[in-house]
Amino acid sequence: MKAKRLAITRDLPEWKAIEAAARVIQKGGIIAFPTDTTYGLAAGIYCERAIRRLRRIKGRGADQSFVVIAADTDWVAELATHVTPTHRRLMNAYWPGPLTLVFEASSAVPGYLAGRDASIAIRIPDDALTQTILRACGMPLAAPSANLRSRKPAVSASEVLASFEGAIDLVLDGGTVESCEPSTIVAVGPRGPRILRKGRIVLTEAA
Repeated sequence: MKAKRLAITRDLPEWKAIEAAARVIQKGGIIAFPTDTTYGLAAGIYCERAIRRLRRIKGRGADQSFVVIAADTDWVAELATHVTPTHRRLMNAYWPGPLTLVFEASSAVPGYLAGRDASIAIRIPDDALTQTILRACGMPLAAPSANLRSRKPAVSASEVLASFEGAIDLVLDGGTVESCEPSTIVAVGPRGPRILRKGRIVLTEAA
């Protein structure tokens, strides 16, 4: 089925488009929209059918996790456990923004969503549109970048549809995003932060 495409203003998002996106998510669908990094796909984390579908269209195995976006640190507290002082320092320095942090998943995280080591990767976006979508949906979203394996993340709605037409339900067209760099992913261990994926935030291993 052809994906619906709705134009939207990123700084002052039109509520009708936001409501449409929230309805799709709440019914177990998948949307695409511009974030503060690239265009991303999104599905509600508490809908197993949607997460399985997201894995299928992204070509990911059942043991591969997704970056989860949350509206604020209260949401993070529900999803993450063993939040260390290093986690908090990085959160205070870079959130909201393009930094994803890996935590031990709490019991609230569904088993089909957590990584193979019972972890969860979370970030809080610095973007009015993304924050409005999160609040309207009322739940964290699994939100990988909108690209097929080995291709660069999409920076426009047209690029999203070129890869995912017929596989997703709705695209919010907010024009072209400025960067195709995804968020930086950092895990925190006994020896400090470890960069798992380089992105827009530049950190040293010992940051």
